[in-house]
Amino acid sequence: MKYLSVYALNRYIKNQFDQDVNLQNIYIKGEISNYRPHPSGHIYFTLKDEHAKINSIMFASFAKKLKFQLENGMQVLIHGYVSVYEASGQYQLYVQSMQKDGIGLLHERYEMLKKQLEQEGLFDISHKKDIPSYPKSIAVLSAKQGAAVQDIVRTIHLRFPIVRVFVFPIPVQGKEAYKKIVEVLRSVDKIGFDTIIIARGGGSIEDLWNFNEEDLARCIYACQTPIISGIGHETDFTICDFVSDYRAVTPTAAAIKATPDKMEMSRQINQLNEQLIYRMNQYLISKKICLDRLQKSYYLTNAEILYSNEILRLMNLSDHLSHYLKIFEMNNRQLLNDNINLLQQNFIKLLKNKQNTLQQNIISLDALSPLKVMQRGYVLIHHQNTMIKSSSLLNKDDEIDSKFYEIPLEDSISLFQEGIQLSQYCDKKLKTIQAQVAQIYENGQLKDFQGEE
Repeated sequence: MKYLSVYALNRYIKNQFDQDVNLQNIYIKGEISNYRPHPSGHIYFTLKDEHAKINSIMFASFAKKLKFQLENGMQVLIHGYVSVYEASGQYQLYVQSMQKDGIGLLHERYEMLKKQLEQEGLFDISHKKDIPSYPKSIAVLSAKQGAAVQDIVRTIHLRFPIVRVFVFPIPVQGKEAYKKIVEVLRSVDKIGFDTIIIARGGGSIEDLWNFNEEDLARCIYACQTPIISGIGHETDFTICDFVSDYRAVTPTAAAIKATPDKMEMSRQINQLNEQLIYRMNQYLISKKICLDRLQKSYYLTNAEILYSNEILRLMNLSDHLSHYLKIFEMNNRQLLNDNINLLQQNFIKLLKNKQNTLQQNIISLDALSPLKVMQRGYVLIHHQNTMIKSSSLLNKDDEIDSKFYEIPLEDSISLFQEGIQLSQYCDKKLKTIQAQVAQIYENGQLKDFQGEE
């Protein structure tokens, strides 16, 4: 019994495919998915319908003849053949020509929703929030064990290790997986992260369809936290990419957008430090040049010139002030002397008036004195210390006291003391007036003099 090698078996199967005329001239239609152009010019994709799919390849020599750009979800008409790739043992469709056959159902739904949301303004630049340059915390929504989340976490820690990263697992494909994504996203938005990243790896339009659902798009639009989408590869576009605040071509690119690069920051700091030192040195040099120029300037080396004119002006003003003060003093001195003379005259006049008034009062008082009446022979009669003015006030045998003109000694002494007190009062008033006159003369001020009665 002879055992075949794997390669021999695959080669045999390939020969069977190649010898089958029905497989060598195939016309087939289907929907493009998982479209992957290669830098060499070859095109890899999956052709599918509602029930099955087949891996397909179109070599660069045929691909360059295409008159349209392939897109996922596009319905196409294909001519080619089926063969086996010996290395993997997989059969696949080798495309020789292709033309459009309308738009696929998923692609049609995608375009309709995109157009609707765009008309509502969900894609407008004015609604997009700025991504923080230096975040303190980042939330990552992705598959728990996926390569995308690992790339994101690793990239963030390499670029900006001080930021805190929190991973929230979500289902990234499967029927109605978007509902769970919406639930998690709403909860995370309330926590208060600086940035949210929604990411998953590449896939076909079916694999990414949860990120084309309207509910998820509206949830992203309503979030208060800036959101970066990193879904699929560079050629993969989802509705979430358009409504997010920033669309990254890959999950790794999303991590790069969300964080600053510590190496770049260090380089910028060093550059700014060098610029600061250079500008400070230039500033100090310019100020030193200015200082040297000022130190050698004419006015600073001859400083007296700056204030010589002011000194002359001050001296001139001082002379004018002295002159006017002398004139003022002379005018007021004469006025003071005139008022002093007037005051003295008024005082002498007032004193004479007072003397005359005093003399008249003495004469009047003397005329009214009981002694004048008694001098003519009258007698004062008292009974029980009461002056008797009528004989009807006396009875027979009443004892009376009679007082004649002769003045008793004690009355003479009382009159003498009253004369001394009057003399002392006049002397005191005279000294007070003299002191007021001297004060007026000393202060150079005029005051009204008021005599006392």
